[in-house]
Amino acid sequence: GPADPTDDRTPTVIGSDDPIFTSNAVACTGAAGELYAISARKLAGTDEVPLCRAKNRVLLIVNGASHCGYTYQYKPLEALYQKHKAKGLSVLAFPSRSFNQEDADEQTVSEFCTKENGITFPLFAIGPVTNDGAEQAQPVYQWLNAQPGMSAPVAWNFEKFLVSAEGKVVKRWSSGVSPDEGGEIEQAIIAELAKVK
Repeated sequence: GPADPTDDRTPTVIGSDDPIFTSNAVACTGAAGELYAISARKLAGTDEVPLCRAKNRVLLIVNGASHCGYTYQYKPLEALYQKHKAKGLSVLAFPSRSFNQEDADEQTVSEFCTKENGITFPLFAIGPVTNDGAEQAQPVYQWLNAQPGMSAPVAWNFEKFLVSAEGKVVKRWSSGVSPDEGGEIEQAIIAELAKVK
């Protein structure tokens, strides 16, 4: 007979059902100075993903880590993503060793995120999210910090930035604000999704 359905819903490529990671995306570009002009490498992969694919989507950008007191937030982030992705939300996670709480090996991080936390939203390559000596924050975080009112450096893992469908940073939350269902982060996401044309 047919094989038993498995419990393992992990996609082969994390985020593969998100339009930002889709393999058949139409070529796109972003204007200089926009988030959409930046590309970022997929976690445990070689593909550079142009963030112009995120145009007209509401984005929650988060710097993740596998060994942090806030790592539990991966699960509520996934729940928000599942609830709102069809309406136009993408959660973009950037694992980082900036605070020394992430593994060095991308495959380890990828497996932790998918198997331990059931993550299906796009995860990008491990990279710095702050300027530290000679090490510069990766381009997405340089862009975030260059936006009006957002110049304070990322203080810890799991800071969250909400980007409107027009590519503007509209809100920022510290690590301690959990992305729980019904909480202030979800309310802000719903408000932004309501504006999407």
